[in-house]
Amino acid sequence: MTVIRKSTMKVRKRYRAAHSSSENKRSKIVIMNALFLICFAIYQIILSRSNGGREAVVSTYKSFLKGGPLPRDSGDIVYRGDPTTVGEDQPKIETKVQEQQSIEENEGEIPQILVQHDIFSSENEVKLQSDILGGEDGGELGNKKELSIKGEPERSYVFDTDHQIFHNYFPGKSGKVVEDMLIAHAYIFHQNTTYGGCCGSRSAKMTAHEDLLDALGLKDVLRFRCPRDYIHDTKTRRSVIPKDRYMSEDTHIWTPEYVDYLRSLVTYPERRHKEYTIVVHMLRGNTSPCKKVNRGYHSYLSNLHYQNLIDKYMKPGARVIIYTSAKSFEDLNEFKNRGYEVNTGTSLKDTWKEFVTADVFIMSRSDFSMVPAMVAKGIVVYTPFWHHPLRLWKRASKSIMKKTDEETVRLQKTKCLYGIE
Repeated sequence: MTVIRKSTMKVRKRYRAAHSSSENKRSKIVIMNALFLICFAIYQIILSRSNGGREAVVSTYKSFLKGGPLPRDSGDIVYRGDPTTVGEDQPKIETKVQEQQSIEENEGEIPQILVQHDIFSSENEVKLQSDILGGEDGGELGNKKELSIKGEPERSYVFDTDHQIFHNYFPGKSGKVVEDMLIAHAYIFHQNTTYGGCCGSRSAKMTAHEDLLDALGLKDVLRFRCPRDYIHDTKTRRSVIPKDRYMSEDTHIWTPEYVDYLRSLVTYPERRHKEYTIVVHMLRGNTSPCKKVNRGYHSYLSNLHYQNLIDKYMKPGARVIIYTSAKSFEDLNEFKNRGYEVNTGTSLKDTWKEFVTADVFIMSRSDFSMVPAMVAKGIVVYTPFWHHPLRLWKRASKSIMKKTDEETVRLQKTKCLYGIE
């Protein structure tokens, strides 16, 4: 019995020793995991301050939990705010992928579509290349070749390649979206920093904006990108500017220096017409003199106004081309009867190409006119409205504006059945 009891005690001691060793190993594993998570959290805090803010942290954390980059069918978080602002709530929106729809300039907003980014893909690599970096007031980032329209010497632009600035995407018509992008781009130009991109969830309209930018060769300059697209690059500082900051000066920020720089980035299309050409953008569609003024101006300009401007710049044998909408408050046949070309179904991209290559470009009171007018090679005729003109633009004379105002009043009295809406 004594021998059996001693053997039993030895077995129990060995079991207790083995159990204690197993417990010690488990404790070590738990401690190591805790230390790893603490180090990972510290790394994310450092990353959030240097590479796109909290949105970058969220993307990296999700990638870590899933064991790699986000899959193509996973959700993504769209942030709207300044990631450099600590302590402020930044709303986040999660949306599902929807089918893309065809776009027309006068259509309303299209529901956003979430863009999926593989943050480790080659297309999202940071490319600090020379072709990407860099009236009265008139400006963007790109190559350093100066467009020698007037034989001016080549300028060199120096930007801080270690600091990229982004701005948020606000859906709207293509002309307005691109105009806002150029205002943000000009603001960043004056800060001597690098333009990062316009950040937002992917939408069908965004594709239409890119197609329009492609008309001027600016698709890779004014790009739709977010800090999250560069999350693997932790060396470059990235920040997002709020809209009220870069929009505070509106088109005043398009200084002559900036406009020269923007023109150096544009890829001008080939001129389609050999003869002297007057191209007119006539804003119609849903606008009419029966609507209330917008920021002190009627967006609608009468047939008489455009005709007076055409007559002022007319030359023998000139070709007059009008781009407008099929729907018009006034009849367009009076222009056709004069032998003018009236186009109502031309693509927005081809329309911009015509604007920038014409001998004379007559603007409307429209954001869609502003961007191509900035870089147009010929004479630009500006009718006063809520955006500031560039220095070299020709302004509609006071006598013409007086006739325009009188015609607007006449149309309101004779054709506005229900008065001013």
